[in-house]
Amino acid sequence: ETKPPVVEPMFTGLAIEQGPSSLGFEPRKETVTCLILHHTAGSLPSSLEILQGKDPKHKVGVHYLVTDEPKPRVIRMVPENQAAYHAGKSAWGKLNGLNQHSIGIEIINYDGNVYPYSEAQAAIIFALCDEIVRRYDIRPWNVLAHSDVSVGRKVDPGLKFPWAKLASLGIGAWPLPNEVADNLRKKQNLSPTHVRGLLTAYGYALEPGDAGLKLGVEAFQRHFRPAKVDGIIDAESVVILEALLRRYQPAAYRTVRFKP
Repeated sequence: ETKPPVVEPMFTGLAIEQGPSSLGFEPRKETVTCLILHHTAGSLPSSLEILQGKDPKHKVGVHYLVTDEPKPRVIRMVPENQAAYHAGKSAWGKLNGLNQHSIGIEIINYDGNVYPYSEAQAAIIFALCDEIVRRYDIRPWNVLAHSDVSVGRKVDPGLKFPWAKLASLGIGAWPLPNEVADNLRKKQNLSPTHVRGLLTAYGYALEPGDAGLKLGVEAFQRHFRPAKVDGIIDAESVVILEALLRRYQPAAYRTVRFKP
C-alpha cells in the first residue's frame, strides 16, 4: 500500500500555538489536495471543547483554529499528517469524503453570513492559508468553503468571508472582473441543464432535480456572488461561473460549452 508523503509544517513568521489535542481524526491515507474553511458558529471556549472530539456521537476535529480575539491566534489541534473529522459528508469533483483529502481550518465567528471577519483575523487566515497552499501545491479551485463541499447541508464560512481578497493574494479562485463585466453584455445560456453542467464541471456535487440545482447555485453564489444569494439562475451567476472555468479549468469548460 502506497502512503501519501508526510509534509512537515514549516511556518515562516506565523506563530502556531499547540492547543488541546483532539480525538476527531484518523490516519491519513490520501494525499492532501484541498483546503477547507469553516466558521465555528460558537465562542472560543465552546469551540475548543467541541473540537476535542470527546463526544462519541459527534467526534469532530480540525487541524487549525483561528481565534477572534483583538490579536487573533492560530491553534493547532490535529497534526496535518492525520485526517481530521472536519468536513463530514462531503464531495468535490471526483472526491468523496473530503476529510482524507484536505486540511481544515475553523474560524471563530458566530455566523459568517451575518458577521464580518475582522481585518486582524483575516490577515492571520491569509498567512495560514498561504503557507498551506504553497506546501501542498493546492490548486486555486480546491481552496473551498465548507458550503462548497457540503451543498445544502452547510453555509460556512459564509458570505461575509473575504474570498476576493484571499484570491488577490494568490490563494484560491476568483474571476477576472473585466471578463465578467464584458460578458454580462452578451446573451447567456441560462438553461438548467447547462448550468448544472457548469457547476459539476467546476466541482460541485449536486443532488438530482430542480431542488438539487437550486442548492448548488446557492452554494456557488455564497462563495462567488455574495451580494445576492438566492439560488436563482441569473446572467451574472452564469457569467461568473463560466469565467472561473475558462480561467482555471479550460478543458472542462470546453467540454460543457460545446456539449451537443
